[in-house]
Amino acid sequence: MNKKRIWSAAIVMLAAVGLQAHTMSLGISKEEALATTPVMAPVEEVFDVLPEEVTDGQKSGEPVQPGTATMRRVRMGKKVFDVADQTDNRRVYREQVKRENCFIVISKQEFRLYVYEKVGKDTLLVAHYPVCLSKVKGNKQRVGDMKTPECTPKNPFRISQIQPASSWKHDFKDGRGNIPSYGAWFLRLVTPGHSGIGIHGSTSNESSVPGRDSEGCIRLRDDDIKHLKENYARVGTPVIIKSDAKGPNCGPYAFEEKAWKAAKDFQLPTRGYTLLKGATFEK
Repeated sequence: MNKKRIWSAAIVMLAAVGLQAHTMSLGISKEEALATTPVMAPVEEVFDVLPEEVTDGQKSGEPVQPGTATMRRVRMGKKVFDVADQTDNRRVYREQVKRENCFIVISKQEFRLYVYEKVGKDTLLVAHYPVCLSKVKGNKQRVGDMKTPECTPKNPFRISQIQPASSWKHDFKDGRGNIPSYGAWFLRLVTPGHSGIGIHGSTSNESSVPGRDSEGCIRLRDDDIKHLKENYARVGTPVIIKSDAKGPNCGPYAFEEKAWKAAKDFQLPTRGYTLLKGATFEK
């Protein structure tokens, strides 16, 4: 391995164990975001990679069961970190919808954001997007705990503001300077007990989607945040964030299972991991 590959691999190992940052997840304005303490951000992978077989009885590329976690623990030397399925992409099932009837469900287990539409007594699947969630699992308890807050269908969060964010920048102190980091839009959520949580893009950090890298917000690919805002999101849209722990709020909900069955060519996330040379799945 030449010096460039050694250096690149070292950088990515550092990023993989949690030193990369999602910016402005806990801020509420451009100025506050710029004041956020920066840490390492993901760096483009420029080294050799090898595909690996999944060792839990399910082959790479096969759909996971509903509500099943798509994140896997990986060991590289003495370092242990998470990797997510990188093959998942946006998929649209209904082109024409009434925006006022749409709502969002975010699955922490699947690293997916689902859009549904209420049509009469039915709930129909509209679209889904891969997402990046908080660095730390669990329901958010306090500022700085690096967790994404959770809620139930009975008490959903709501989008309170849709803010243009293409000019919002942050310096990760990694040599890239003060760079755009949040995509075109920041969809701010009302999350009782917590502030500064939103759904936004991932400019300069798209390799983190899907995955676990943010400080609490929900991060989409830049094209996907545009698509979500332009087609479905509005101020007042309900947003349900399911738990990443096993339990009644993990899902899928009954209305989701029904909507999935009715959707043409519905696709669950698949396992399509790519690992660095020398890395292995944890048993």
